[in-house]
Amino acid sequence: MRLFISVIATAAMFLAAGAASAETTYSAVTTVGSGNATTALVPGDIVTIDVTLRSDGALTLGIGGAATGYDPAVAGYTSGTASGSFLNGNCFPGFGCFGGLSNLAPAPLSQTSVTAGILVQFATGASVTGVSNDGTIDEGISGVAGSAQFQLVFTAAGPGTTTIDIGSLGAYGNATIGFEGAILGTNNASVTLTVVPEPGTALLMALGLAGLGFAGRRE
Repeated sequence: MRLFISVIATAAMFLAAGAASAETTYSAVTTVGSGNATTALVPGDIVTIDVTLRSDGALTLGIGGAATGYDPAVAGYTSGTASGSFLNGNCFPGFGCFGGLSNLAPAPLSQTSVTAGILVQFATGASVTGVSNDGTIDEGISGVAGSAQFQLVFTAAGPGTTTIDIGSLGAYGNATIGFEGAILGTNNASVTLTVVPEPGTALLMALGLAGLGFAGRRE
C-alpha cells in the first residue's frame, strides 16, 4: 500500500494540467458453491466474489482497490486472483492486454493488517501518463473481454453477519487518483454474508435451552 501511494505521488509530479473529474465503479457478483443463499450460509460454505472495475473514461493516474471491513470469525479469507493489468487500451487474444494500469498488487493475494483493520489488496495500479480506458475490453481473469478482473474466495467460518467492503476506501489507504494527486470519485461495492449454525448444532442448542427451561420450571 505504501508502494501505491509512493508511485502515485511520483506520477503526479509529471503532470502540470489542472484537476479533472473522474469516477470509477466496482461491482461484485457472489456465488456460493453449495447453492445456499448468502443470508443462510453454513460453516464451510465457499463464497466466490467476482469483482469488476469500470471507469467513466476520464484520465486516471492510479487506482488502489481492496476488500476490507469483514469479520474473519464469520467469513475467513481463503484465496484471490487478480489480472496483471486493468483499464487497458488494447487486448489481443493469446497475447494479453496493454495500455492500462499494471497491477502491482502482491501475488498471491493475501490478507494483511493495517491500522484501520484487515484487508486483501487486489489492485495497485499506476501510470505516469494516465489512462482513459473504461475497462470494458479487459480480458479479466477468465480471458474473456469484459469479464471480472479480480476474484476473491471466502469460507464461511462461524455464526454471525459480516459485510465485505470492496473498492477504494481512504481509511485503508486506497483511492482513485487523477491530475496532481487529486482524489477522484469511486462507487464502491459490498457483499453481506450471514452464517447460521449447522442444523445439528442448532438442534443441540435448542435442546439445551429447552432443558434449562424445564429445570427452571421444576425449581
